[in-house]
Amino acid sequence: MLGGKPLISYVAQTLESVADEIVIAVAKGMSGRYREVLGDEYIIAEDKRAGVGPIEGLVTALSAANEDTVLVSPCDTPFLKVDLCISIVSLARKRDGAVPRIRGNFEPLHGVYTRIKCLAAFEEAMEEGRQRPVDAYEMLDLEYVDEDIVRVTDPRLESFWNLNGREDLEQAEERLRRNSDY
Repeated sequence: MLGGKPLISYVAQTLESVADEIVIAVAKGMSGRYREVLGDEYIIAEDKRAGVGPIEGLVTALSAANEDTVLVSPCDTPFLKVDLCISIVSLARKRDGAVPRIRGNFEPLHGVYTRIKCLAAFEEAMEEGRQRPVDAYEMLDLEYVDEDIVRVTDPRLESFWNLNGREDLEQAEERLRRNSDY
């Protein structure tokens, strides 16, 4: 919970303003719990395998999506910016997708992917025993979005702040108290 709301609701609300549908990819065995929190408003798709990692979540989301272009975001990034999402989607046009690169590292869970081509690449990487989304990038024509481009729409890189522990949550609560825009 953040500010009295489930953490995932912040990301879902942001994505509602840029996406035609929202698919929530969840770990194996967790769909019931997410359905309790979110209701029937979203498509909830459960991973087929446990413990595979983020690439399994991408495969799950891309498999459940109906649209040709899929914007993804982790559920623990409550300060995700709408303008950043729009920017990344526009940079993905005529390519297999677009992925931000922050501090020299890819941010695959903040990317945009074409459903069919990227799904095939992620599945092939998993079949070969590779578990990181970046392991499939060599098979794809992706636009790599450098940090300076990202900072145009998100100067403080708040969209990439994952809340991974109690300290992060306390800092996010303080940010909410100071800024009523969220």
